[in-house]
Amino acid sequence: MKNSSLVRETLRVGFWLGGVLFLSGIAVAEDHPAFQPVKELFAAMSKHDGKAMRETSTEDFQLLEHGEEWTMQKLVDAVQPKGDPYDRKNFFQQIRARQEGDVAWLSYWNKAEIRRNSGLRTVVWLESAVIVKEGDRWKVQLLHSTRLEPDKYPENIEWVQFEATP
Repeated sequence: MKNSSLVRETLRVGFWLGGVLFLSGIAVAEDHPAFQPVKELFAAMSKHDGKAMRETSTEDFQLLEHGEEWTMQKLVDAVQPKGDPYDRKNFFQQIRARQEGDVAWLSYWNKAEIRRNSGLRTVVWLESAVIVKEGDRWKVQLLHSTRLEPDKYPENIEWVQFEATP
């Protein structure tokens, strides 16, 4: 009898402490593993590496970019410097992730800081992605991206910079 009371009390305190941490904003959820290829895609974009970009995605990759339909080739072409070299830093904040078998749906905030000789430009998007498992790897099949106007940037996001390993 004493053991079951101890277990109940431990669980009660654990749930109470977990609730306090959750409500206080201290507890931060880990990104879903299917979010990794999204981050790697943007890291490859920063390096202007079309081959690495393709490796993160399925053959039938589709991007819905601010009212346009893009292929992977169009995305690869878009990130290539055209006379004016640039550096890009990527920041993310996952909103939600759901998984059913080998398919995951993600929503997240995406911010890029793009530095050219002419100065720094910050762009923010609200995005969603469909990620599928091919073999033992998650790959991006669909991205949907909505670019936000500067006066519409969310103020309460804790941006996390992503830097791919070399």
